[in-house]
Amino acid sequence: MEHHDDPFARLGPALACALIAQIFNVLLAAVAAAQVPGGYRVRSWAFLAALLWSLTGTVTLLIRTAGGAGRTEPNRVQARQIALWWVSAWLWPILVRWRRPGPEGQGRR
Repeated sequence: MEHHDDPFARLGPALACALIAQIFNVLLAAVAAAQVPGGYRVRSWAFLAALLWSLTGTVTLLIRTAGGAGRTEPNRVQARQIALWWVSAWLWPILVRWRRPGPEGQGRR
């Protein structure tokens, strides 16, 4: 049974990779926050900040790449794709500022 109008069907593999990568981001945020000197309150704020940073990146990149034209990623979940989402969730400000050149060759790099 195919659902052509279902927005999640279109996002399928990208959404799955983003969610799996976000699970790894939670673990990384917890490990990083545990290394912060200070009491429980300081570490919990560090964890929350890291978690919100990666979640914002994941959501932002998912919205920007969802079903975009010229999509070249495979239509299945792969470890390479998960790793790419994982790294991208932390480096998202760089990726959001970078644009591909348009038809006129206009674009920032």
